Amino acid sequence: MTRSVASDEAASGPRPRAGFRLPRAARLRKTREIRRTMREGRRSRGRFVDVFSAPSLPGRPRVGIIAPRHGRTAVERNRVQRRLTEIARLDLLPALETGRLDLDLILRAKPAAYEASYRKLHVALLALMDSLEAVCAR
Repeated sequence: MTRSVASDEAASGPRPRAGFRLPRAARLRKTREIRRTMREGRRSRGRFVDVFSAPSLPGRPRVGIIAPRHGRTAVERNRVQRRLTEIARLDLLPALETGRLDLDLILRAKPAAYEASYRKLHVALLALMDSLEAVCAR
């Protein structure tokens, strides 16, 4: 009995799309790394997000996302995390790589981030990154 390739793919379910995830090497995953970045790093306050930045020990830019409860549901927190992750993947990490800034970034959502649209979060984070790049260039 032979099965077609199409039926094999249908049976195993959809495959995750390569390239549409934040690469593992670009994520801050360990608690000690996150705490070090928050404790030793510089904090930039924005309307929707606080950004903590510190030099990266492995020598490549990485990002971590924190969405505190703020009395919100898991669905709302996940939505904010997904939005911040996508902004980091598409804009922040490439900007850090082209600017050769090896930084660990922590993006911590504020309560206002839960009400903000993707576009507002995007604009606010890009403004914070511009100020961060200006400080690092000095």
